[in-house]
Amino acid sequence: MIKTYKNFIIFFLIIIVTLLFFLKKYNDIIKQNQIDILVSNNIELISSEISHQKKYALSLAILFSKNQHIIDALKLNQPQQLKNELDNLLKTISEYTKLKNIQIQVHTKNLKVFVRSWEDKDTGLNLTSFRHGLVKVKQTQQPFVSNELGKRFNIKAISPIFDGKEYIGSLEVIMDYSSLKERLKMADIEVLPLLNSKFLNIAKYHQNNKKLYNFVIIEKQYNENIYNTLFNHKEILEQKQFYYEIDDTILTFIPLGSIEKETVGYLVASFKNKNQDFNYLPNYQYKGNINTTTTPQENIQDKKNIIIK
Repeated sequence: MIKTYKNFIIFFLIIIVTLLFFLKKYNDIIKQNQIDILVSNNIELISSEISHQKKYALSLAILFSKNQHIIDALKLNQPQQLKNELDNLLKTISEYTKLKNIQIQVHTKNLKVFVRSWEDKDTGLNLTSFRHGLVKVKQTQQPFVSNELGKRFNIKAISPIFDGKEYIGSLEVIMDYSSLKERLKMADIEVLPLLNSKFLNIAKYHQNNKKLYNFVIIEKQYNENIYNTLFNHKEILEQKQFYYEIDDTILTFIPLGSIEKETVGYLVASFKNKNQDFNYLPNYQYKGNINTTTTPQENIQDKKNIIIK
């Protein structure tokens, strides 16, 4: 009788331990799925916001390319009059939208610099050799926007300029990632834009920026917490996992632009591992056919995170 009782107790304990083991496994799976969903939702939010930023820049480029004062100044070779017009446009944008990260460049039909809103230099510089977006717009004579590498790495929206039906040049609206960064803060997402340092021979404006191993930080004002995390965990930059979890913070990489299928830069996104409502930020409204590159998205089900303590 006693032996039977002991066997029953042992059997009962085995059942309990087995149940607890599978319960823990189940809870781990649930937790992992919740993190996967959080990361996937935030990636979708960031990608959508990048797309909205591009469409906003392209809308301005198309609008400005139809400005008759700009058309006449380019046609009549009047750079100062054109620069005055650009200054007035940017002043109006800043006054009514508070956006100060917009710059404009106008090119001749031969893809040479005609006027820059932010400086009076490089006039006549031929951009054909390293500005693929400009070449594309000249060939197709259609608007185009991308995260493009030039002397800087940023959002570049380009629209052809016509005098009647004659192609006479192009107008480019340039936006850095500061506005994107501020908007994503509203969703508790911090970002750090990086450029592969191998492209610094082209992106000369970034040559003196803060370095991070094989990358350079694109902006002068950057998130030091993300920088320090990446500096202390160099293996994260190898991107062998889709996302990394450090304590209660998740980091993931979003590709920004490519040249011949090689990624030029990344937007490192950082957010807390907690339940979040997935709500899009207010959208920019744009209607029409545009040629725009999209941010690649990975299949999160095929990759798992690595937890670093």
